[in-house]
Amino acid sequence: MDNKEKIIEQIDSYYDSWFKMNSIYHDWAKRHSIDDTMLFVLYVIKNSVPYCTQNQICNKLFLPKQTVSQILSKLEKQGYIEKEIKAEDRRNKIITFTEKGNCFAIPILEKLKLAEIEAFSGISYTHRVNIIENLAVLTHALSKKFK
Repeated sequence: MDNKEKIIEQIDSYYDSWFKMNSIYHDWAKRHSIDDTMLFVLYVIKNSVPYCTQNQICNKLFLPKQTVSQILSKLEKQGYIEKEIKAEDRRNKIITFTEKGNCFAIPILEKLKLAEIEAFSGISYTHRVNIIENLAVLTHALSKKFK
């Protein structure tokens, strides 16, 4: 097998892992009565500092504005989020959890984080560092070649 064939095989393995990881998060979210897109929207809302907007969610998750808008509308109708007009830019509303939203989202996100911590804990420190460093190297290489 020549080098090009080995690289193609490695790319295929990379895609298999990527799709499997997506499937794992999809299944986890489903077991917690939400879909994976909603899960990651909740994650972005919780972790955006100093505040969260619809554009931030779209940009972070690479989701269409319409998809994010539908999710946010659903969350708002259920009383989980509030949208507040941003003084300096009236088109971008600040999205925050309501008390009800915190009671809904925080336990789900804490369970997710606990599961991720347990999964990472089952990997040696060296392997964890290698995974993170190698993903950063791949991200940089892809960014350079895709521009």
